[in-house]
Amino acid sequence: MSNDNELAERNSREKSNPPSDVIQWLVETGHGVLSTISSNKGTEDYPIASVVPFAITPEGKPYILIAGIAAHTKNLRQNNKSTLFISHPNPEGDPQSFWRASIIGNFKEVKTTATLDGEGTDSETTVIVTDLEQDMMLTRYRAQVPNADAYLKTHNFSFWLMDDIVKIRYIAGFGRICWIEGDEYLSKDIHPTFESSKLESIEHMNEDHVDAMVDIYDGYHGKTSSSVTMTDLDSRGVFLQCQDSIHSFYVPFGKTIAEDELRIAIIGLVKQARVQIKAR
Repeated sequence: MSNDNELAERNSREKSNPPSDVIQWLVETGHGVLSTISSNKGTEDYPIASVVPFAITPEGKPYILIAGIAAHTKNLRQNNKSTLFISHPNPEGDPQSFWRASIIGNFKEVKTTATLDGEGTDSETTVIVTDLEQDMMLTRYRAQVPNADAYLKTHNFSFWLMDDIVKIRYIAGFGRICWIEGDEYLSKDIHPTFESSKLESIEHMNEDHVDAMVDIYDGYHGKTSSSVTMTDLDSRGVFLQCQDSIHSFYVPFGKTIAEDELRIAIIGLVKQARVQIKAR
């Protein structure tokens, strides 16, 4: 049996690029099933699961926004080992013939230096970010959950980041199965950065293509704006700030792109936005 399993895993890797598949699946779904270890009396040490929306950092790490009173939050504070399961959103026929993946790792609560109030932190359970970094996390998450700001304002919600990804169980259909090591998935080859050209690209868009950014903003958000500025970008989308709004918005490409694909990706956003505007 072990030889059969090894053969299946080898065949799976030969047919595709499993780490790249997983990040694309995460981009496409935006929600999954989170399993944590129950801390509730009577069900201690059993897994408990529920559906959660998530966003993804530029490094490929999923993060969630959950309330302090939620069962998952209580569980993670006692034992932060967890699994985020994603699967094909619209399988037809036998669901086992479609892709799915289990991302196994440790979630850590995200805190800013401003919220610590002199408290000590445990790097095994907490991730410290700047206010700006948390704002960018919220902007990305808002693309999945538009009402995210209301949760943060009216409830005791906080972000939790799967900072440690141990392994991923990858299944792309019958016979296409393997384990992916966390370090392999988190490789910069899978999650490229645009450090060499990012600032130049943002400057170019703000100086020469404000009309295109207005169309992207209006088309994707169903609003009308007079001026839009690009404030940041990464390999999976762009950050836009409308002068008529207090919020910035993240518009995803729908996939991970290489640095030399940025121009084509932005043109794709513009074309799709103009289709949406025309259809109104």
